[in-house]
Amino acid sequence: MVFDVKTQAMINLTIQVLLIMSVSGAVFLVKKRNLGKHCVVMRVAVLLQIIAIAGVMLPSMLGYIENEQRSIFFNMEMLVHHTLGLTVIAIWIYINLVFAGVMRIRVRLETAMRLALASWILALIIGLHMYFLIWM
Repeated sequence: MVFDVKTQAMINLTIQVLLIMSVSGAVFLVKKRNLGKHCVVMRVAVLLQIIAIAGVMLPSMLGYIENEQRSIFFNMEMLVHHTLGLTVIAIWIYINLVFAGVMRIRVRLETAMRLALASWILALIIGLHMYFLIWM
């Protein structure tokens, strides 16, 4: 099944909204001290995010950079958006390596998790802004 670019963007937007809802649920779980379920939700959410990045966002960004002329401000916004998204993944890897005993804690896990959540929310907001600039 091959979708046109606009349909792919809409599917990705839907996935992103569902993911942020899942992450919000994971925040609720951690507040209820249900860390096991929190970790499962977060692992699934970030893995789905990685698939969305590799399958939709990266090819879209590369094609957009190659074929579209946008302002320097839009390009900077895109760079910040992608940097924040990659920051979330890097923090997720760090947290999982700490839990696996591969790395020692250098930053409180609560601080790292809050930074990841803030980065994810900000990346979503910027991504929504970019979506509306391109497709609306």
